[in-house]
Amino acid sequence: MPNIPSFSVDDGFWYSIPEHLTDLVVIGSIVRVPLSGRRVRGWVCELGQEREGPLKDIAGVSGAQPVFTPTLLKTLQWAAIHYVAPLSVLLAKATPPNLPKQTPNPKQKSSPGTEVAEVSCDHPLSEIVTSVARGARRPSQVIVGPWQKLEWITCLSDVVSAGRSAVVIAATAAEVNRIADTAVAQIGDVVVSVSGDDDASLTRSWERCQQPGRLIIGTPRVSTWQVAELGLIIVLEEARRAMKDRHTPTLHVRDVIRSRSLLEGITSVFFGPTPSVEVLASGAQTLSVGMRAWPLVEVIDRSEEAPGAGQFSEAVLAALRSTGERGEDSFVLASYGTVERITGEIDTRLSNGPGGVGTIAVGTERDLSGLSPVALAVATNPDGMLLGRSYRTSEETLRVLARLGNAVSPGPGHRMMVQTAHPHSDLIQTLRRGDPLPYLERVLVERAKAGVPPSTSMLALELRGDVPEGVADALIQMDTTTVLGPLEIENGVRWLLDGDLRQARRELRPLVSRWREAGTTVRVDADPIDL
Repeated sequence: MPNIPSFSVDDGFWYSIPEHLTDLVVIGSIVRVPLSGRRVRGWVCELGQEREGPLKDIAGVSGAQPVFTPTLLKTLQWAAIHYVAPLSVLLAKATPPNLPKQTPNPKQKSSPGTEVAEVSCDHPLSEIVTSVARGARRPSQVIVGPWQKLEWITCLSDVVSAGRSAVVIAATAAEVNRIADTAVAQIGDVVVSVSGDDDASLTRSWERCQQPGRLIIGTPRVSTWQVAELGLIIVLEEARRAMKDRHTPTLHVRDVIRSRSLLEGITSVFFGPTPSVEVLASGAQTLSVGMRAWPLVEVIDRSEEAPGAGQFSEAVLAALRSTGERGEDSFVLASYGTVERITGEIDTRLSNGPGGVGTIAVGTERDLSGLSPVALAVATNPDGMLLGRSYRTSEETLRVLARLGNAVSPGPGHRMMVQTAHPHSDLIQTLRRGDPLPYLERVLVERAKAGVPPSTSMLALELRGDVPEGVADALIQMDTTTVLGPLEIENGVRWLLDGDLRQARRELRPLVSRWREAGTTVRVDADPIDL
């Protein structure tokens, strides 16, 4: 498979293996091959004994070891079809930026000088880890609860002590670094942190992943990496938007990991306070950490307040003031368009300052991933968050508020406050109870009634620039697929495909290829969040 990002090479090309390379060429090897009068880099995806006709020789092998296994290749091939992307693009995602060097013998369970701390762990993850360490495979698991305290990290020492590897995937580099720092302190130097974008450091991290008995903690990029003796993958808050690529191919970590789990026999765990309805609908076993998925919530009823009362109730202002007087920090969650207004109101209504060294930070959902623990967290307007037009709006609102609640540190008087004009709504009552599952199960039923994922499959197709003629006709001709659109978007048009899309994904491949060759920019969103 040449490293050319085009559907035109999806079938690959056969080459003969010179005798001096026979022992070096395996599935996953990076090789140099002659193609159209030049040499290009590519990957070995299939080996055979006999082929008719003359074949050109492989020119050479690059890198000291293969970059994917036959089983990982199956996941990458599935992803190429599911996300309507050239296979070479998926193989590139599994390959380190630079050519890899040879790592120690993969049968060696640890590197010289590597020690794994022996620790005990009382957490629902512990039983799963013990099974993996013994070589057993568990079906997909969902653990409902906060992960931010990181007490579960110690459980993972059993896996690496047994010579198997585990992967933890977090949404952002800041979260990866915090988890990795804790893991190194508790488990030792078997931890591999993958959070940056530097080619050299990414390649070194990939090379370390080829040694068994490693704990890899990384951003979504590691979801397609080969890992030696991989037995367990833990995905933290799989439904966050950062877990999905925005650009084609729009890989979602949840679906890639579920595919790897099925095809490679890896135990997968989805851990967080609010699992997606997609992972619940898959039938994964559900476990809970403690009695609540987030700390206690104080609800402030603003239904009787007169219009123009401001962004804050008196109760919230008093809480902000007293928290600051104790020298503790607060965080106020705002929408993107209200940060300055809320900041100005805090300056005006708390003009004397909090009276201590505590700070009041105002930020949006984007700021939650890097937020240090606070004594007080305030949601100013969750009612407004529910006004979004996405079919996932209610689920995402609960998810953001749960993340806000889990930013509150333990301590007397520490809490989350939520202002609302609808204190008896289903969402607010769910926040009070601290259990998301009944609410999400009702959302799942509503989704099924509305005919939206996960009860059906949807795919968004966007064409920008010069849109070729006949696009609509080509889409309508697809069987088992309902075509909605076109909808005008910036510099282009958008269609929505709904129904059984298994055949449609294959039929789209030559169409997308033809449209791109005509100079049209084509984006395929295999799991549209916003319709």
